[in-house]
Amino acid sequence: MMRNTLLSALLAFTALTGAEVFAADRAEAQSTQEFLDLSWADLLPEGEAERIAQLQQMQAIQNGMDHFGAERMPQVQTFNTVDALDGQVVRMGGYVLPFDFTGSREISRFLLVPYVGACIHVPPPPPNQLVYVHAEEPIQIQGLWDPVYVKGVMHTDRHDNELGDTAYTLELTEIMPYES
Repeated sequence: MMRNTLLSALLAFTALTGAEVFAADRAEAQSTQEFLDLSWADLLPEGEAERIAQLQQMQAIQNGMDHFGAERMPQVQTFNTVDALDGQVVRMGGYVLPFDFTGSREISRFLLVPYVGACIHVPPPPPNQLVYVHAEEPIQIQGLWDPVYVKGVMHTDRHDNELGDTAYTLELTEIMPYES
């Protein structure tokens, strides 16, 4: 029962993070018509949030997952996407989870995640709540715990990796600090 409550709370937090925290500049950004301003909830097809909650509940029961005892929690594998986003220029808020991090803080590929601490000791968000981001040229980031906006071309391409599989890929054109 406790596991089910924690998993449901995590999913709700993920949806609220995208829908509430990063919604502040949404109306202003959409008025420019340069890009779609997305929240994390916009990445989920109709009914997907409920489906993810059910899958997480079943997975916790089947695996007997204990948040404090597992080295790595499994990711719920659902790759359902919003097809209309494929090829669109978008902007999204989130947090950077780099694959490689140099001393000069330069990265060229990372996961955009919906909340701080995603993928660490808890089940990673499902693939349709993670975005694999790649840049042609390495970019420099200030802090790992600072929220950012990323802008680029979104694709509904699956990307399997060691940090968490993704259902979306973004060709990065710009990264900027999140400002409310």
